[in-house]
Amino acid sequence: MSGSIIGSLIRKDLYFMRGGMIAAIAAGAAAIALMPISRMLSYVSAVLLICVLIVLNIFLVMHSVAQERKDKTALFILSLPVSAMDYTIAKVMATGIAFGVPWLVLTVATALTIVVSPIPDGVLPYWMTLLGYLLAYFCALLAIALLKDSSGWHAAAITLGNVSVNFLIPFLLTRPSVIAHANGDVAVWSGDLMTILAVELLAGFAMLGYAIHAHARRPDFV
Repeated sequence: MSGSIIGSLIRKDLYFMRGGMIAAIAAGAAAIALMPISRMLSYVSAVLLICVLIVLNIFLVMHSVAQERKDKTALFILSLPVSAMDYTIAKVMATGIAFGVPWLVLTVATALTIVVSPIPDGVLPYWMTLLGYLLAYFCALLAIALLKDSSGWHAAAITLGNVSVNFLIPFLLTRPSVIAHANGDVAVWSGDLMTILAVELLAGFAMLGYAIHAHARRPDFV
């Protein structure tokens, strides 16, 4: 019974989020198509792709979690035979699918574009580390939306996530391992990039895991 309820809630949320998913995949694909044309357009492509995923992240989390809490939609849902944990799991899974599918499609498309185009394969680890950060950013923002009702917390998390990208990019590009291999024909996964990627993902998933547990057990759940 619990599984069918969670499945119904997930399908309901995905129905309302499908437009954002499709738009993000289309816009991201258009951005990636610019990547092999020239060095300048490759830079434009990177900026556009990052913006697409960040906008999708903010739209999904604020619309699916934060706004629903403000509108007290959960009051109605919890009047049904749905537990707090069922509701939380369904909400996180639906939002995760809505972001994760476009993120995965665009990440694979980026990797394939680099591999089959004249772009040096050496930039692939840099790109995967950057896209890994955007996935971790999504997890962190979703965690904050689950834990905090205040729009001030949400705005602070969004500002920190957006601004930090501007520091992460030059930090990665100035890593000796990236400088040494960026123009090479082989993607070299150095220890520092693997560590950065692992820390990004572990931190994001850890925050989200804690938020799921805490949110489902809140005394003032709605």
